[in-house]
Amino acid sequence: MQKFKYDREVFKIILMLLMVLDHIPYFISPYLADTFHLITRVVAVGFGYLVIEGLYYTHSKRKYLLRLTGWGVFMVIGNLVMNQFLKSEYQMSILGDNIFITLALGAFIVTLWNSDNRRNKFISFALLLIGCIPFLEGSYLLLPFMFITNLTYENVKRRDLSYLVLAVFFAILELSMSIPLINLSDWLSIYDGIAMNASSMFFILIIPMLHFYSGQQGKMGRKLKYLFYIFYPAHLWIIHLLANYMVN
Repeated sequence: MQKFKYDREVFKIILMLLMVLDHIPYFISPYLADTFHLITRVVAVGFGYLVIEGLYYTHSKRKYLLRLTGWGVFMVIGNLVMNQFLKSEYQMSILGDNIFITLALGAFIVTLWNSDNRRNKFISFALLLIGCIPFLEGSYLLLPFMFITNLTYENVKRRDLSYLVLAVFFAILELSMSIPLINLSDWLSIYDGIAMNASSMFFILIIPMLHFYSGQQGKMGRKLKYLFYIFYPAHLWIIHLLANYMVN
């Protein structure tokens, strides 16, 4: 019996649906929001994986990098405009609500690293370290993930093991910082504390998702090429507008 596999477009749609769940805490209970936050740690890394895959197959890495950067700049402008219409509690972070910039930086780091120039490799690693400072959305996790994915892309066992090591690193780091802030006598407090302060390790759920991913372009691949680029800013702006005018 042939194993169930989904193509690239189905993978993107799954990630986009999960992404919506992570951005609707205004409309649901806090603990349901916690659950969604945990299971949606796969979204950023899922798109990070697809960017690395895109760099392997694109005809022009330069155009690919410019496309990601261009959409990042577009979203910066859009977020600035949106904030003119939003109450302070629903304001958007200019860089914190913009995964395009992080993906573009990750793609640039990997492109430099894959060159034969030793100076470029040094710059790449320096940018990786600097980029892990959390001033871009998810950069502290997404950039190392993309770097590891690039190094292990053609070896599934090495890839999965490397992801596991990264997950353990984040578990130790984040739990050590969050446990002192958690009321350990209340399991709801523990759950909420992990979801809000120590959730990065749950990106490891991407492993089973990748094992069901065929790596092939679907029949609608060309027509849906820009679906994520449009959907990502559109859904965030709509959610923030709805929250601004409907909540409270």
